[in-house]
Formats: sequence, C-alpha cells, structure tokens
Amino acid sequence: MAKQNLSPKTKARRKALNKKPNLALGSREVLEAVVGRFGIPKKAKVIRRTSDITLNFKRHLFKEQLDFINDPSKRKAALCTRRAGKSFAVSRYLIQEALDNPETLCVYIARTREAAKRILWNMLKQADKQYRLGIKFNNAALIAKFPNGSEIIFTGANDSSDVDKLRGAAFSLAVLDEAAFFNINVKELVRDVLGPALLDSDGTLAMISTPNELCAGFFYEITELEKYGYATHKWSIKDNPYMTQAVKAIDRDVRAGILDPTDPAYKREYQGLWVKDDRSIVYKYSDANIYDELPENCFWEYIMAIDLGYHDPTAFIIAAFSDDHEELFIVEQFKKKNMLTSDVEDLIREFQSRFNFSKIVVDTGGGASRMVLETFKERTSLPIEPAKKSGDKVGLITMMNADLARGLIKVRKDSELLKEWDKLQYNLAGTAEDKRFDNHLSDAALYTWMESRHFLYEAKERPPEFGTVEYYKQLEDKMEERLLREQEQDSGHDENLWGVGYSNDDAFYN
Repeated sequence: MAKQNLSPKTKARRKALNKKPNLALGSREVLEAVVGRFGIPKKAKVIRRTSDITLNFKRHLFKEQLDFINDPSKRKAALCTRRAGKSFAVSRYLIQEALDNPETLCVYIARTREAAKRILWNMLKQADKQYRLGIKFNNAALIAKFPNGSEIIFTGANDSSDVDKLRGAAFSLAVLDEAAFFNINVKELVRDVLGPALLDSDGTLAMISTPNELCAGFFYEITELEKYGYATHKWSIKDNPYMTQAVKAIDRDVRAGILDPTDPAYKREYQGLWVKDDRSIVYKYSDANIYDELPENCFWEYIMAIDLGYHDPTAFIIAAFSDDHEELFIVEQFKKKNMLTSDVEDLIREFQSRFNFSKIVVDTGGGASRMVLETFKERTSLPIEPAKKSGDKVGLITMMNADLARGLIKVRKDSELLKEWDKLQYNLAGTAEDKRFDNHLSDAALYTWMESRHFLYEAKERPPEFGTVEYYKQLEDKMEERLLREQEQDSGHDENLWGVGYSNDDAFYN
C-alpha cells in the first residue's frame, strides 16, 4: 500500500487516538468521585492522623519542653523561670494527649478559674486555628472537645468548693500550673482528688511553676528537696530560643542597675532558684516567741476568738494572760472545714467547760455570721461578742508584730498557727494579705491579741536573791521597822497630852 502523505496535524490526531488511556485514579480523585455521586454519609467521621500534627508540635517546641513532655514518668514536675515557655509547653502537651488517646479526659488546673482562662484558653484556640484541629470550645463551661471525643477541662483550685468539682472524674493527664502559688494545700489535692482520678487509666500528673518566696510547700519539697519520687525538669528563659530579645532586655536592665542579680526576687524570677525572702511575711516571729509550758502558780484569765467559715476552715484560738506576767500566751488552737453551726456550738461549750472564758469574740464577716453569733449567745448564755475590726488591718498587724519582736506573745512550738505565719505574706502592693495563703488562725490570734489586757501588766519589785548582801540588808530594814512599830504601840504616848512626836518618857527627861 502506498504510503499516504499526511499532514502534521493529521498525524498528531491519529497518535492521540491510538494512545491508551490512563485509568488509574488517585485517592483524592476517588474521594471526590464518591462524594459527587453519593454525597457525604451523615454518620461518617473524618479520622485525622496525628503524625503530621505531632511533627508540627515538635518543630515548634525546643529541647527542654520536649524532654518534659516525652518523659514517661507518671509523676513529673518542671521548675521554670518567667517567660520560659512553660505554659506553651503545657498547652501542646494537653493537645497531644487528647489527640493520641480518643475519648480521653484531661484537666488543666490553675490557681483560679479566671487564671486558667487567661493563661491557656486562648492559647488553645490559637493552636486550633494553626493546626485546624476542629476543636469545639464551650466558653461557659471552659471545656474544649476534640473530634475524636477527647475533652480538656479548664478549672481553678482557689478553695475546697473548686476542688470538690474534680471528685469522681477519671483523667489521663492532669496539669497543675503555678503549683507553688496555690491557695489550698496542694499535697491534699494530689492525695485526695487527683491521685484517685488518675487511677483508671494510670494517668500522668504534671506540675509546673516558678519558685515562691517562702521556700515551702508541696512543689518546693518535690523540686528542691527531691521528695516523693517525681521526675524533675528545670529550664529558664535563656533556654527559650524565642525569647532572645527578652534576655537581651534583662541583661540591659542589669547593667543599668534596674535589676539586681543579688536580689532574691531576681534569682527566683529569672534564674529559677529557690531563695527565701522574709520581707513580705505578715507575722514576724522568732525563737523568743516560743514556749513549752504555761507558767504555774498564778491566776490566768482566758479569752477565745473564732473565725467562722465553711468551705474555708472555722478557726479557734484560745489565749491566756495574767497580772503576774507581761506576755500573752496562745494556749490552744483548732481549725476544721465544713463545720455546721451545731458543731461550732458544741465546741464552744467544750472549751468553756475547760477554760471558763472571760470573753469570747466571733468574726462576723457577713450578715449570716452575725446571725450565727446571736444564735450562739441566745443558746449558750456565754459572753460572746463580735470581734473588733479596723479599716487599717495592716496597722494592727504592725502593732502586733511590735509585741512579737519584744517577746510579749508566746506560741507553742510546731503549732498550726506558726505554720500559717511561716507562709502568710502580703500582696505585691503590701496593702493586704495575699489571698493565696490561709489566714484563719492568724485572724483569730489577732482578735485575741486585741482583746487581751496583758499590756496592763505592772512590774513588781523582785526580792533580792537569798544569801546576798542585798537580801540581809533588806532583812535588817524589815526587822528595824517592825521593832519601831512595836515600840510605838507599847509606849503609851498620848498625843492629846504631849503632842505629836512626843512620848510619855519625854516629860521626865533630864
């Protein structure tokens, strides 16, 4: 057959017709075809793999943060400085736990609910947008729900009522942020609430904070004294690669004298060191204020002060003073949460039978407390009065500290009151007590000090020690005085006859 002379255009058309079609479809094309033909089933769930997200997390976290998150220990703590990126690490830790474990429950606990919302809630929303996680945020309940059924609860632990809300839950991860600054007993929170809540899934408890100025508390014991077997991690702002400008600014302020590297606050905030600072402590006591036994052989007058509470403890302080001593002695104390009116009344009666109080004062912080006080007065017929209060509480505490400095207030060693005084401090402005710390026994002690009359003590002249020259001189003076008194009584002197200063013997004097 003669070869046909075809034009280039015809050749190209025939070549295209003879070419075999490629029928292989990519997964994306198949998905689009199915969706276009049948639509998305109503009950279908899009399950996202977390490997890519995990890689993104690792890309944005530095080594110290990753070491903390990846540590397999079930109990761990991180001691950090300000701006070290601890909260950012915690937010990613919670997200990763929720993604890796469907239908799990995590909890983030700050000092207060407001603090939890301010510190981490918005940070979680930003992460949701950045990684397209599909989280649903309940702004009222502060619960973040993930597409795989996992949830993160945000809450505070300001008092026992907040803690009670956590009872009965089962968590796979619990995070305590700023654990060194909680208002409640963190050890009790962990032992009584979080420990049982983590049992079901063998969950992890992570605590993170900067140091406090008291060098005390559960977090201090974990990170500094290495108690309770926690895995401890430490890093500072200088380890955070995203804070290089902030580090330069700190160094600049140090050179300018604005920041002092020897100051305890600098060591805590920027070096993450446990350094005690007593300057903000409210009640300043020393060994001169400690006693073992109440002195004997004198008459004691007793007073009691009560600081009422329910979720907060009801606190009792019993104090004694005497005309024979210039000191006020704190002889007994008691505090307990969730006390009913009948419980308080029974305890008042018990203490009254032992001490026979001359006065009982009760803190009537509100209308309800005043009603309780009037009820106590009517039922017990005891000398119960409202505690005296002042608009200048700081001034009263300053005056009480003056008595403490002079050793005029005595407290038994290792008492709960001293434990409160060890921790209680002023706020940053120094205008009031910091609400993070318990002050109920302290307030009751302040009321007893205000009601006490130990300041009326008048020093009596002490007799000279037996055997000394002064002792015998005093003995001679007393003997001479007694003899003169006896002579005057036996002289028969008649003042009407002889006048004052003369005796009968004077009339016959030669």
